[in-house]
Amino acid sequence: MNLNFAALARNNRSWLALAICFFLGGFFLAYTTFSQDPEMAKLLEESSLTMLQELGEEVFTASPLQGLLILFLHNLTSLISIMFLGFLLGLPALFSALANGAVLGLVAFRLAESGVAPLPFLAAGVLPHGIFELPAFFLSVALGLKLGYHLVFPLPNTSRGQTIRFILAEMGFSLPYLAGLLAVASMVEVLVTPHILTKFL
Repeated sequence: MNLNFAALARNNRSWLALAICFFLGGFFLAYTTFSQDPEMAKLLEESSLTMLQELGEEVFTASPLQGLLILFLHNLTSLISIMFLGFLLGLPALFSALANGAVLGLVAFRLAESGVAPLPFLAAGVLPHGIFELPAFFLSVALGLKLGYHLVFPLPNTSRGQTIRFILAEMGFSLPYLAGLLAVASMVEVLVTPHILTKFL
């Protein structure tokens, strides 16, 4: 496939925009829902935040190198699953975008509830590693959505089999770039982000 990463992103810009919209939709839906009914927040906390806390404990109680590896492999496995489970009509990619946005919305709600300004805290806690991790996440969601859609509606003038092979080739091509972005994101999240967040705690 005669592509580079920029060309891959450009060719899938509509799917990337859709992935970002689902993510932001999950964020704002969660934030507004919890603001109106705080009891609803407990349901998400019992599932998603508990899992994140367990992962965080595993990452930050290990040595920095082990923590980096644990976080990197967890994130890479998640993104690969999001892409290739696109065979299930893209639903896992859709739910992942909504769910991750909702978790961020929950964090923003809890921060606001406790009197902490959400935007500065989230910018400090997410942006340093998010500038690497979020593009990888959005691309994996985009390709998962694309695969699910084109399983039903093949690309123009292309058979379903050719369409699937083409999208799978895009996924395979993207993997080294996704892994590279996640590796940098993991280093920043383990080694840099905690020191930034201490200024807010």
